[in-house]
Amino acid sequence: MQDLIVIDGLKVETVIGCFDWERQIRQPLLLDLKIYTDLSNACASDMLADTLNYAEICDISSSTIIQSQPELIEHAAHLVIQALFNQFVSIEKINIIIRKPAIIPAAQSVGIQIERHRDYFRHRNSE
Repeated sequence: MQDLIVIDGLKVETVIGCFDWERQIRQPLLLDLKIYTDLSNACASDMLADTLNYAEICDISSSTIIQSQPELIEHAAHLVIQALFNQFVSIEKINIIIRKPAIIPAAQSVGIQIERHRDYFRHRNSE
């Protein structure tokens, strides 16, 4: 099954970066999320209770990054994925892209893309 919830361009203003000057300011991050989950119940029922709440996904993703103030966007992605897996047991896999716009003058943005299956965290936590 390849059902997806897609969130594109979620803007999060936060402290992010490794350099001293970056730790003194808030910068925007842009998140794109692909959340793999079974949407067949929601398709049939037309009930919010049978899907994942998009606003809650956005709130968890934003607050996780804002509270952690990570140095690396790689770590920010890891924290968001972990928080979403912890909150929503029906998520099978998450693909996240985090972009940091306007940090490199010659580039529109720089960023990373990470994809994790739920089993990744089960395996790592059992070691």
